[in-house]
Amino acid sequence: MASRDELSLFIRDALTAGNSRADITAALTDAGWSKTEIIDALDAWAETAFTPPVPRPVQTVSARDFFIYALTFGVLLVGAINLVIVLQVLVDLLFEEDGYAVFGRIRFGVSVLIVAAPLYLWLTLRERRRLARDPALHRSAIRKWLTYIALLLAAGTLLGDLVATIYALLTGDLTAQFMLKAGIVGLVAGGIFLFYYNAIRQEDAE
Repeated sequence: MASRDELSLFIRDALTAGNSRADITAALTDAGWSKTEIIDALDAWAETAFTPPVPRPVQTVSARDFFIYALTFGVLLVGAINLVIVLQVLVDLLFEEDGYAVFGRIRFGVSVLIVAAPLYLWLTLRERRRLARDPALHRSAIRKWLTYIALLLAAGTLLGDLVATIYALLTGDLTAQFMLKAGIVGLVAGGIFLFYYNAIRQEDAE
């Protein structure tokens, strides 16, 4: 961390002295700094003719963000799992005669969804209103990390679902019931992935 602070201070002083970014890059490269370190350090300062150099906004971290976003994504994870369970049990209902036994297996999942769905919607809409009022909140590092974790989990679920489907095909176990269940997993995981992927793309485009 200390070395990065020294690099940032050096670039600030070099820009203040009127050195070009190309000259600064060459000097730092000769000193042994990596290309990535140099680019990241230079990007921390806006490319303007103003003196002294103007720092760019940096990502923020707060306990409040951790609590809200961890709760939001936790509720999403629990809700998504139970949504899949409920829908898959309903698929079983199409192929099994004992409907009472099947419905008995989804009571807990339905209970979770009754709590998780409105809570997730409330948390998400509440945060979107805050982001609309104060665009600076988009720079929350915790929010970005948890968003990418959600993307990772969704992508991993999609890949696992695809592997399971191919395996069932190769072993001859690819029944209509299995395909419907795999499709449910794919739709839920794919929906979550697309939702947060589009959110990330919109933020990067702004």
